[in-house]
Amino acid sequence: MGYRCINPRENIDDSEFRLMEVVMIKKSTVGNSVSSQVVIIDNCKDTLRHVQENWNEVVENIIQVKKMEERDSKKVSENEEIFGKGLKPLFSRISESRNKNLLANLSKSLKKALLLMAMERFSGDKDAICKVLGIDREKLDTEMNFCGLDQVRKAA
Repeated sequence: MGYRCINPRENIDDSEFRLMEVVMIKKSTVGNSVSSQVVIIDNCKDTLRHVQENWNEVVENIIQVKKMEERDSKKVSENEEIFGKGLKPLFSRISESRNKNLLANLSKSLKKALLLMAMERFSGDKDAICKVLGIDREKLDTEMNFCGLDQVRKAA
């Protein structure tokens, strides 16, 4: 839907865009699961007509994107788990050596695995984690945010 309304008089009302919530129900023998997605659409008459006429294709595209995101998320989780198991002995040795700023030269996935192991090993005690990794509290928070662990931190 690459069309962009140039003339504001072609809009349905004063707003330039319209939000549409797509609620999808996946039926299975176990039960139904409901998910929703918000779609932003240009508020031009032609665009809205196009969406209305091709609604099934719009929904199919949303479903395909959700499936791709789920597949990618599962792959990342599996890789983190495998990666993490292989790194536990390494983490033990690293934490014993207490080098300065261990996270400085690691990739994002390695940082995340290392932070997760440290959080597990020290039960989320940030002071202990900082001491082992050779970083201050602010750097720990920055790295956790960078690795997407800020939700894990808040839940702990």
